[in-house]
Amino acid sequence: MTDAQPTTTKPKRAPRKPADPLLKILDDILRAEIAKAPIAVPPPAFRRPINDGRAAAWGREYDRGRALDALLLSLTFEVGAALNPNEARYSLVQLAAAALAEVQRIDEAGA
Repeated sequence: MTDAQPTTTKPKRAPRKPADPLLKILDDILRAEIAKAPIAVPPPAFRRPINDGRAAAWGREYDRGRALDALLLSLTFEVGAALNPNEARYSLVQLAAAALAEVQRIDEAGA
């Protein structure tokens, strides 16, 4: 007697929606412009404490009202307050994630 294992197949993913031609053109233009941009120079040391204070202030404002602009400004000033490239990278990733989450929310609301 053999115990036959039931075969399980993963459900197929739905095909991707075709990309909006206008969004594709804008994406290509944006990528080309970003590629041409010079490498960012970190802010001078004397501006880091100023940026850190601004990041904290906008963070408090975000805690009070949960406004998107306060979150994005707080994360932006965090980038300017970074002491080393790893901190700047982390702050930039957070900023990008917040912006993309808002884009996704807008897309879902419009669908």
